[in-house]
Amino acid sequence: MLHPLLTVAAATHVEAAGFILKGIKGIFVVIGSVIAAVLCAVIAGVKGRSAVLFGILGLLFSIITLIVVIVIPRKPKGAGVGG
Repeated sequence: MLHPLLTVAAATHVEAAGFILKGIKGIFVVIGSVIAAVLCAVIAGVKGRSAVLFGILGLLFSIITLIVVIVIPRKPKGAGVGG
């Protein structure tokens, strides 16, 4: 059941109801992206990769980055820039 305000908006202004529903969809997309970003950062950190980099990539490309960070192997210990 829709909220009474949405019902009134849908009955009187069809465009307003569409904008409200698009806003709700946008909220779910943002929440999903943030969840994916946190998961990417945590998994990357556990695997010895840059948590910040994969967190940002996860925010931008969510599910693709999540798949990539799951598939990549752990970074070997001592495999840094100088070594």
